[in-house]
Amino acid sequence: MTYTFRSTVTDPHGRGREFGECHAAQIRASVEAYRGLFQRTAGGAVDLLQLGSEALAQIAAFAAPLHTEILGMAEGSGVDAREIGAINARTEILAFLSVKLRGECSTVAFVDPALPAPITVQTWDWYSQFASQWLVWEIPHADGRFTTTVTEYGIVGKIGVNNRGLGVHFNILHHALDGQRMGVPVHVAARWMLDSQRDINDALQLLAGADFSASSSLTVLASKAGEAAAISVEIYPEGPAFVFPGADGLLVHTNHFLDARAARGDTEWGVYPDTLLRHHVLTRRLQNRRDLNVAAITEAMNSHLGSTGAVCCHPDPNSSADQYQTLVTVAIDVAAGTLNALAGGPCAHTAQHSH
Repeated sequence: MTYTFRSTVTDPHGRGREFGECHAAQIRASVEAYRGLFQRTAGGAVDLLQLGSEALAQIAAFAAPLHTEILGMAEGSGVDAREIGAINARTEILAFLSVKLRGECSTVAFVDPALPAPITVQTWDWYSQFASQWLVWEIPHADGRFTTTVTEYGIVGKIGVNNRGLGVHFNILHHALDGQRMGVPVHVAARWMLDSQRDINDALQLLAGADFSASSSLTVLASKAGEAAAISVEIYPEGPAFVFPGADGLLVHTNHFLDARAARGDTEWGVYPDTLLRHHVLTRRLQNRRDLNVAAITEAMNSHLGSTGAVCCHPDPNSSADQYQTLVTVAIDVAAGTLNALAGGPCAHTAQHSH
């Protein structure tokens, strides 16, 4: 079951405070889950308050309203703002701790010249203990702007769409230069792009100009005047790189760099080659097809090849280790400014319903 929360307050501090008051227990649970994850993966204590303080400084410089929103969230929930800053920078902190996590998430975008918007679906894979720690957050702004994001409690955004023709899908990447300092948190960048931009070129410029310290692929979607676009912005400390759909309109992104220059520093596939397998499976199933819609893409993503590293992944019940699970399957309609976030993996939402 997907939980959706719609803010009723439009000023950043009030919005954050309302969210914090309504979700204090969930935000605390999110902080504690990440504290445990950081400590287990680092093999010892982690100074969450110091790292969170550094993250807040980056957020304030990059997107002051989101910094204000986080302060309101802290006030409303009774959680230290530095702890909320830290979970917003969870990608950057994991990179800083030099944690070699397997990548997660598979994204498909299909651009047809005859269609006014890209057809897109992504899986969001993350640790199974976070299965109840996400929501859809609907965010009205006073001037009529509207942002919808699939995110975690306490984190300002992730996958999402606005009502001005832009959307974003999200895949983590890993580069040899990641984690040398604290940069702009990628989750904050995704949300701020949706809040602040209406044109795809402006959105790309915003991402290109940000000072990132950890890698991710933000697949930016656009629909304007009946035209569609999808571009994966591969963020890394020397980046960004821009990856476009192939001649057949298909853009598939998993957790390795597709840009040749960026790929020279890729640390993912040498350790976790499942990213290559997922990319191959999806490309093989979807390339050169003209019949693609959300249902067809979801059907193609119903793949369990590679078990816990599959496109649609499930934890091994015989293991007590931290394991990934496909927590959510998300389709974005950027022309309508809406998204559909379905709990569970593609296998729960296809005709076969197979595991």
